[in-house]
Amino acid sequence: MKKLLVILIAFSSLNHVAWANPISILNDSNLPPEFEASYDVYKGTIRAGKMVVSLKKQGDELIYESTTTPVGMAAFFLGKQVVKDRTILKLLDNQYHAIEFKHVMENSDKNRNEHYIFDWENKKVTVEYKDRKNEFDLPEFTFDNYSAQLLLMRQPDNENTSYRYSVISKGRLKEYFYQLEKNQTIETKVGTFNAHKFIRKKDNEKKTTYLGWYAEELNYIPAKLDKFENGKLDVSIQITGIKWLNQTTSH
Repeated sequence: MKKLLVILIAFSSLNHVAWANPISILNDSNLPPEFEASYDVYKGTIRAGKMVVSLKKQGDELIYESTTTPVGMAAFFLGKQVVKDRTILKLLDNQYHAIEFKHVMENSDKNRNEHYIFDWENKKVTVEYKDRKNEFDLPEFTFDNYSAQLLLMRQPDNENTSYRYSVISKGRLKEYFYQLEKNQTIETKVGTFNAHKFIRKKDNEKKTTYLGWYAEELNYIPAKLDKFENGKLDVSIQITGIKWLNQTTSH
């Protein structure tokens, strides 16, 4: 249970940005409406946490953030540990670019915090991860591992089923490869949906696999996110509620 909130961090890498093609561009035409959503977090089959996620506009900026807290036995072991992720994106040249990201684990005995500042004018990013600070060149179409989640919240391009992504995570620039698979019917607490599915596999000893389902009826926000290790379900995040913050509920 002590590793639960650390595992939740991995789900923020379930979606990432393409290096240089249209799927890596965010603008008002391909973003979901402003929303607040709630999720249950399961460790195996045990409900161990709850997550609240929101996307809101403030002028020419987007605020995308979440708060995850333990429940049940996880709360007993983790106490008041809270995971907070917050990314700010700014509209520059008719595209939203990440300008600041913070990942904070409150009331934790270990420092796994992240803080990135994106300087698009000078193509530099300032990185703070744990107690280490760094600065490196900023490639075009690069996001933090949380703002990049927004890139899959859109109607998929069925002619392009493979995606290569760039993201800054844990203080380093990384690449990820995703495969768009056939739609699947999934049941959630807010309804049953025919959702498209993305899959990412890691080449590691645990054969870690990430799966994500996105339904048009939910404006492509995540309906369900699963993480498998050695072929067994490790963590599952499932939507439990959604509130749209404006009158438009579709792209």
